[in-house]
Amino acid sequence: MKQFKDVNAVIAELEALAARDDVGPDQKKHVEEAIRALRRLRRRPHPTQAEVFASVREVAEGILDAFAE
Repeated sequence: MKQFKDVNAVIAELEALAARDDVGPDQKKHVEEAIRALRRLRRRPHPTQAEVFASVREVAEGILDAFAE
């Protein structure tokens, strides 16, 4: 992936969210899974559009699962 600035910004925001005291253990687990998905995306040299969409879907589902309870 050529541009990391936006991905790095999202990872930093999610890490800050996971570090908060008011986040429960299940919520923290879902947020950490989203962070791992973004890091996997960042490591891919030339992701296809489908791979980017799949990563975005995985992150969105993780965040929604964490906070829609």
